[in-house]
Amino acid sequence: MKKQRPVNLDLTTISMPATAKASILHRITGVAFFFALTFVIWAWSESLSSPEGFQFVKELMSGFIAKFIAWGSLTALSYHIIGGIRHMIQDMGCWEELESGNNSAKVALALWVITAILAGVWIWS
Repeated sequence: MKKQRPVNLDLTTISMPATAKASILHRITGVAFFFALTFVIWAWSESLSSPEGFQFVKELMSGFIAKFIAWGSLTALSYHIIGGIRHMIQDMGCWEELESGNNSAKVALALWVITAILAGVWIWS
């Protein structure tokens, strides 16, 4: 019995619609933010431990790598919230049609790009 399954699963050759990209990105940002929280919780804990700890975190956060991590954390959080709101609206029965689903995914991605740029401006200014 020969199974009729796809042989080529190279994701770079598969054209995914905006809804698939938005859904996958929602999952990725959820995982990324989970791991980013380890840095955030550590920084909060260290900064509250003593005046020296606060000064250490303050100096650490002035470096490029720390600012990049903070930007990545805010970016992951912002998309996860935007995607979550989109999914909640879909759970209520809206934007379930193909066209409205694609449009809502494109709007969510566009809003995410805008919030990522604004977060970068806020962190690096």
